[in-house]
Amino acid sequence: MYKTEKEILTRVKDLKGKTFGEIDSKNLFERSDHRGILGHVIEESYFEYGANPNKSADFEEANIELKVTPIKENKNGTYSAKERLVLNIIDFENEHKLEFEESDFWRKNQKLLLVFYLFEPDLPKSEFTIVDAMFYQYPEEDLAIMKDDFQTIQNKIRSGNAHELSESDTLYLGACTKGYSSSSLRSQPFNEKKAMQRAYSFKQSYMTQLIRSHIYGNATDERIVKSADMLRKYSVESYIRESLKPFIGMRQSELIEQFDVKSRAKNINELLLAKMLGVQGKISQTKEFKSANIVPKTIRIEKDGSIRENMSFAPFRFKEIVKETWWDSTVRNYFSTTRFMFVLFKRNESGELWFHGVRFWNMPLSDLDEHMKKVWDQTVALLKQGKIIKSVTLSGLRQNYFPKEADNPVGHIRPHAKNRDDTFPLPVPDQHTGLESFTKQCFWLNRGYVKSVINI
Repeated sequence: MYKTEKEILTRVKDLKGKTFGEIDSKNLFERSDHRGILGHVIEESYFEYGANPNKSADFEEANIELKVTPIKENKNGTYSAKERLVLNIIDFENEHKLEFEESDFWRKNQKLLLVFYLFEPDLPKSEFTIVDAMFYQYPEEDLAIMKDDFQTIQNKIRSGNAHELSESDTLYLGACTKGYSSSSLRSQPFNEKKAMQRAYSFKQSYMTQLIRSHIYGNATDERIVKSADMLRKYSVESYIRESLKPFIGMRQSELIEQFDVKSRAKNINELLLAKMLGVQGKISQTKEFKSANIVPKTIRIEKDGSIRENMSFAPFRFKEIVKETWWDSTVRNYFSTTRFMFVLFKRNESGELWFHGVRFWNMPLSDLDEHMKKVWDQTVALLKQGKIIKSVTLSGLRQNYFPKEADNPVGHIRPHAKNRDDTFPLPVPDQHTGLESFTKQCFWLNRGYVKSVINI
């Protein structure tokens, strides 16, 4: 057994460039092909120790935890994390009693040995290649944010809402689900309602930035909060709110003049927000927003407090959505892991837009798994039946069966295309017209729902 960091580091240097098959001296692939087999090959064949089910780190004497995690190559040639990095199970009954430094998370994951491999879908697991291996020391700024995340998770358990935990509640350190069946339900200390089993995890977005920084050297490095000292005083979100307070109530035209913004682009409000926060590039491309998967969305509020526009997202492919289940669906993964920053501009009596502040929000699981699930279920059912077009008017306008704004309190389906001929292929030809493709569609949040969550 390797007992010191130096011994482990010396051993791990030879991993890079090897396939798991080359490492598998104990022929583990011949006995099993389960999900965790790659980690077992590193543990048992390379480091010659068995899996550790205890709360202590894998290399107990060195207090180092081993994690094996995949990288994927994207269509544009960049690389990103294939998935979140799952750490240890959250013990609802006991973890809420502990300070961060005493927690199971910190005791087990204080020092990490990360082994990265390239996931290639057309290859057997034994032929996956190890790209790199590294000891990971938490940057001060990241650790400060993780402590806030830990506190957020604790507070939700203490308030009896462990069943409402979501990865989108936090920035870097998430609480991901471990199973979706009734056997995955666990008791919680302050509510009789059982909660889905969850584990601490580093978000996929956080892992992507780590990979791009430490392996490929091309991660986003501009931060909104410039120092760890500031993060000991403020959370990222409270820092942003405090920094923006002096600008609340200013007209958009005043902000444009003050910051000498020449652009009249559609994203003018995001440009202004960056100037207000002292960011040189885009807010969406900062270290905090990329690592935490925070998406900025501008909302224009009318004089009477209403919102004129529904909120759109990326179009979905008809042939792909019908192959998903709700629990692994693209739309559920998006809303369960994404936090939003709504940038609010409100019209005054003369019709001018003025800055009204920001709201941070993530969709509650109750809305996601009840209302958005219904929209998803109805859409998938219609696509599988080929029941798309309800009628065609004399002018050629096509009415469809997809869920409408009035059908659901949270969301609906509407077109998201350049024109009617901007289409995706259908899994089944339309019953009414025989069409084999249809105008691109996407999930939208209802404007009434958005108004209720920004609480204006």
